[in-house]
Amino acid sequence: MSERPAAPDAAQLIGAARTMIMKVGSSLLVDRERRQVRAAWLAALAEDVAALRETGKQVIVVSSGAVALGWHHLGIERPTTLDRKQAVAAIGQSLVMNAWRAAFEPHHVAVAQLLLTRDDTGSDRRRENARATLAMLLEMGALPIINENDSVATEELQYGDNDQLSALVAELAGADALLLLSDVDGLYDGDPAQPDARHIGHVPQVTAEIEALARQPLEGSVGTGGMASKLTAARLAGERGCGTILASGRPMHALARLQEGKERSTVIGVSCDNADAKASR
Repeated sequence: MSERPAAPDAAQLIGAARTMIMKVGSSLLVDRERRQVRAAWLAALAEDVAALRETGKQVIVVSSGAVALGWHHLGIERPTTLDRKQAVAAIGQSLVMNAWRAAFEPHHVAVAQLLLTRDDTGSDRRRENARATLAMLLEMGALPIINENDSVATEELQYGDNDQLSALVAELAGADALLLLSDVDGLYDGDPAQPDARHIGHVPQVTAEIEALARQPLEGSVGTGGMASKLTAARLAGERGCGTILASGRPMHALARLQEGKERSTVIGVSCDNADAKASR
């Protein structure tokens, strides 16, 4: 009798999940050089998500990109002050939603915009309102596309980045899996750019030792969340019984490749027994 694997992989967690939150960062959605939506890449991701929905799973997307697309559309320098970020986010948010709508149109999937601030998850009444809206959108067969409401959020009301927002959305939706797609294929015990860095495939729990491995955002990235932010999100999700996958979204059909076991990733906060139990429900 063969031994069962010592740790779950991304394919197991995705396969076992009934509801999955998928966070897509700015550095994936927006081309760094042209500062435009990576339309072909997004179309491939939409195809993967549509196929996953066909299996009966619920998917919610947390999408960055409003600020990055807004300031490029205006032809100005990247804003550094809060008021200018708010202004360009108001412009860029419609561009983000247009991109998602176009990507899912061939699959006849309606996308729905939901913008949140910390106030929306900070009080019981508003949290329940957000929860009810999400539940109804999923019941209607729509694909929720969630972003922080950057155009009105003040520094006191900001989540900080969409990694942490996605963990809170996981709680709102009662999600089983949180997929954080970024530039890197998971957690390493050193700088991934160095040949001696070791990839870590499974982290049972986010500890102080694990947090010490976190790195800052990659130079030149249009995103805001580094590995420290992703580990914080994984810890928050884990406290709510939701496993997290840290994976690279760079390849075409990144989600399908994870499901097929063709890409490396780091799974955080679940065991094989957890994943098997969920899959058998």
